[in-house]
Amino acid sequence: MARSPTGSVSPSPQARPPAAAPRGAEPADESTSITSPRSLRQLSIFFLGATCLMASTAITRRAVRRRLLRVAPKYYEPNTNPHEHFSPAMDAIQALNLATMNVFSFGIMMVGGALWAVDISSLGEMQTALRGRLGYESFDKPDRVAPEAHSSLEEIIIDKRKEAAGKHDTEKPR
Repeated sequence: MARSPTGSVSPSPQARPPAAAPRGAEPADESTSITSPRSLRQLSIFFLGATCLMASTAITRRAVRRRLLRVAPKYYEPNTNPHEHFSPAMDAIQALNLATMNVFSFGIMMVGGALWAVDISSLGEMQTALRGRLGYESFDKPDRVAPEAHSSLEEIIIDKRKEAAGKHDTEKPR
């Protein structure tokens, strides 16, 4: 703290808090942080998949436990003739449903993790990255094709047609 000539105490330049950054701009070191808003938005898909996986695992465990308790005979009942109606179709449908839930939730979690790992947070970014790698920006623009490529292709086609016509003329009909 330094004293001003008027006698009041003013804070020293080192003690003042730094000026706040503009609201929309993120500092460079925060943009790569795991707690940045962009990273948290990307990780939300991963956490959604992890939550679905935990829920589907709990449902599967509950279904398996319920089936085991239903199949096990009571203490004083004979185990030679179970009283349960056995339906292979219903068991297969239940197993398919549980497996589908588990696989889809695991897939959502893996897709979310992959999107976070490659730093893609929206569908537009994913389309831009994919089209850039596949070369789609030059795919639908015929002006970018070199004219010599067209002429050489035309020459090859014309030569092949001449060869094919020459072979047909030299062959004798039987």
